Amino acid sequence: MLQRNNPPADESADTLGGLFGRARDQAGDWLRAEVALYRTIGIEKATAWKLPIALLATALFLGHAALLELVATLFVGLAQLMNPALAGLITVLILGGTAAILVKVALARLKDMP
Repeated sequence: MLQRNNPPADESADTLGGLFGRARDQAGDWLRAEVALYRTIGIEKATAWKLPIALLATALFLGHAALLELVATLFVGLAQLMNPALAGLITVLILGGTAAILVKVALARLKDMP
């Protein structure tokens, strides 16, 4: 009589469903580990950039204050030589011309970019 050949119950041999379940669990663990890794990297980079950005913002603020002082000095210097209204008009023309040149150069460079 023929007997059915049943393989021995081995703990390491899983069913196909068990293998897919274990692969799903491992993929979930891997994904959580990757997310934690990139989160940690992002936090470290943000912490490292905090001081340089604060210093840059302070430098920009002080640079703006220096530019305003330069404009005031230009106006006062011209006002001593001529009518204050004319000195103000010349100051505005100088600053407006400088701004127009900077915009023209910036737009030309933007058009040349790929």
